[in-house]
Amino acid sequence: MTVLFDEASAPVGDPPDLSPEAIAIHTSGTYTVYSEDLEFMWRWRIYRDNKMVQEGCSLTLDASRRAVRHVLSFFNVSQLHAQ
Repeated sequence: MTVLFDEASAPVGDPPDLSPEAIAIHTSGTYTVYSEDLEFMWRWRIYRDNKMVQEGCSLTLDASRRAVRHVLSFFNVSQLHAQ
């Protein structure tokens, strides 16, 4: 189940390579996602336990959220098949 960002469930501390302009846009389980407006695109980065596991870019913040949901769905399916 995917949950929109909730500060209470976010990992303690920010990842070390996080830009000061980045905003948290999503969290679920051990994953937290941050996005940053670069003025010509939004860069998003998915962190698992504060370690970056995937990054990408989208034209809008909303498109970033959709892309992140897609990647996290893939991670969840892959994890289920690994068990």
